[in-house]
Amino acid sequence: MGEKKIRVGFDFDGVIAYNPFRIFRYPTTLIKKYFKHESSTKFYYPKTKIEQLIWILIHETSFFPAVGIDDLHKLIHQENIEAYIITSRYACLENTFFRWLKRHKLDKGFKGYYLNKKNEQPHIFKERMIKELSIDYFIDDNLDIVEHLNRQLKVEIHWIYNIVDRFHPYSQKHPHLLSFIKYIESRIK
Repeated sequence: MGEKKIRVGFDFDGVIAYNPFRIFRYPTTLIKKYFKHESSTKFYYPKTKIEQLIWILIHETSFFPAVGIDDLHKLIHQENIEAYIITSRYACLENTFFRWLKRHKLDKGFKGYYLNKKNEQPHIFKERMIKELSIDYFIDDNLDIVEHLNRQLKVEIHWIYNIVDRFHPYSQKHPHLLSFIKYIESRIK
């Protein structure tokens, strides 16, 4: 019987789909904490049709694959890992999510595609899915989610940082997807 494959979970926006505007996440989080004194893991959910349309337009800024996507393709097709996309994109973004995957030929090869169809808080949804799928490694670009998952799970949680928050201390951080893929390849050998 063969050796158990490593199960790897990937966030979508900022990990699989590069979004150049994610550099605004850190300043936005600081402002949110300063003015509202809310938890940084309380995420806004668009309720009305107009809000959902705006949400769709905002997420269209994730318009091209991340650096390292070709290496991820190879890793998946060599069947060295079981790869899952676990995205906290809400139900209103389902069509654009699958359209993006198809456009970039990423709609096949992953073991599963998990979208936040019940519109849960993103960190809660991801925590639940990582447990259900018995994920060994997970990578996300949202530091608040990464830190939450790292506290709650006994899984290696990796973070893709950006130029604004690159100095934040975190042991498993990467500048882009390719760096994480190289790390996973080293775990396989």
